[in-house]
Amino acid sequence: MKKFRITIFLAVLFPLAVSAQEADKQGAVVFPRAVFTKEEVDYSRRDPNYFTINPASVNLILLGTTDVPDTSYVHMKEQPRDLAGVLVSIDSIINIAEKIWKVVEANKPVVGIDSKYAVAYPQGITSASQLNSWSRPKVSSYAFYAENLYGGVMINCKYKVAFSYNGRYKSAGRYLTAVAIIPEVAEVAWGYKFFMTAAVPDSTITNVGTSSAPVAAMQLKLSWKMSSVLKEMDGTSVYYIQGDGNIAEIASPWRERPTEYVEVKAVNLEDLKAVAPLLEPEKVF
Repeated sequence: MKKFRITIFLAVLFPLAVSAQEADKQGAVVFPRAVFTKEEVDYSRRDPNYFTINPASVNLILLGTTDVPDTSYVHMKEQPRDLAGVLVSIDSIINIAEKIWKVVEANKPVVGIDSKYAVAYPQGITSASQLNSWSRPKVSSYAFYAENLYGGVMINCKYKVAFSYNGRYKSAGRYLTAVAIIPEVAEVAWGYKFFMTAAVPDSTITNVGTSSAPVAAMQLKLSWKMSSVLKEMDGTSVYYIQGDGNIAEIASPWRERPTEYVEVKAVNLEDLKAVAPLLEPEKVF
């Protein structure tokens, strides 16, 4: 799936912000408006090519998938309770943690992101500690970048999709815990704003096994938006995750990936020769 939406972006006229939590009630992720300085607005009139992402340059690379020792990449917030007298329904699978959460807000990883995660437990379970036989967590690392019309890298981001799997209740089932997005790098050039939000809709949490041998599955949606004064681009990648450890990217707006990853770094305005004259506007006109 390769679909981009590019629209004229008039942030300076309508600085209305809608939170991700409010957007979830409407059934879709709506990012807050990006706000730009007068200096950025002035420069955008003089050189629109700097402030326009080239859709063909947007690229995602799978860096690799590995196991990690434990779920220390998140701070678990669960509080186990006594299950005596509690009816645990092993084939009714629910998420009692986050439904939607911000990952990167205005170019920076969100404070407290290490406490944001989703789960897929049998109904009645309130903590991963009430299940057993957990496998070592699996982590898939990704990187993506986007260039402007000059070929300068405006957005450079690395993130991980992590989860622990194979949780069992009384030797039955395959459940998920600590399903998280971990931002590692968010380098954004001057004149741009970058946002990422993760969501696990309840409708995507299912049992793909049987009633006696359930296997939890969920879809983790990672939505992003890149904005400049002139343009914005947004899209969503969807990761399908199963309680037996399987993970697959089932939807992506990205173009074909290169055969190898080349380290890139977002540039500042001063680093891009093509717009160097903008640093001395009196010499432009």
